[in-house]
Amino acid sequence: ARALGSKRFYQWDRERFWSVTTIISGGVPKPAIAPWTGKMVAEGAVTAFEKGSLALLVEQDRDAAVEFLKKLPYTQTNRAADIGTRVHEAIEALVKGTPAPPLAEDEKPRMAHFEQFLADYRPKFIASEMSVYNRRHGYAGTLDGIALFGDRALMVDVKTGKGVYPEVGLQLSAYRNAEFIGMPDGTEEPMIETVGGVVLHLTDDGYRLLEVNTGDEVFAAFIYAREVQRWMNETSKRVIGESLPIPEQVTA
Repeated sequence: ARALGSKRFYQWDRERFWSVTTIISGGVPKPAIAPWTGKMVAEGAVTAFEKGSLALLVEQDRDAAVEFLKKLPYTQTNRAADIGTRVHEAIEALVKGTPAPPLAEDEKPRMAHFEQFLADYRPKFIASEMSVYNRRHGYAGTLDGIALFGDRALMVDVKTGKGVYPEVGLQLSAYRNAEFIGMPDGTEEPMIETVGGVVLHLTDDGYRLLEVNTGDEVFAAFIYAREVQRWMNETSKRVIGESLPIPEQVTA
């Protein structure tokens, strides 16, 4: 995947595909974000005030104080994303039998719970960290894994945050409906058939394996989100045209 400004897309040969996560971020309303952001800024401001650092920062550089407060929500989000990235890398290494990257102390419990999941359910992974594409709808993404649970082939998504949200159904349904796998050598392979999806939620305290609805209704909702995202980032920019010229006055 390559970056396109603040968005993300996948480049395959000469084709460009919007990423599944970008589509969901841009096409699904998130009413809880604004209150959460306000809470993070408020808590950070109060903490800094109690420590005496906020007043000092305001006195020294008011603009810097404003920037400090604005970045507080992103600081926490980036930390959570870093944890998720390293845990995913460690899981991929374990599944593929390659050397695992080092983990910080606060990341090790999640990996231990993943190993417990392996012992409890004994899944057989047949794919891991695989990029999949859908030409018809112009999207692509990298799935965490596909595993056999008995004779059931299921899409597996690993989450390491505080909660599991319904958008994971959109994500997994998009992966399940991909048209082909982009192989490292540049060839295309048919998408692996799955009968459903599950999310593995890893926390400090344990894990949950939750079945996820990835059926036709959910995939249709993903396509609607794709169109909203297309409107926000593509179509809306072509709606307003140039000013009409004032017609010439016709004299009698």
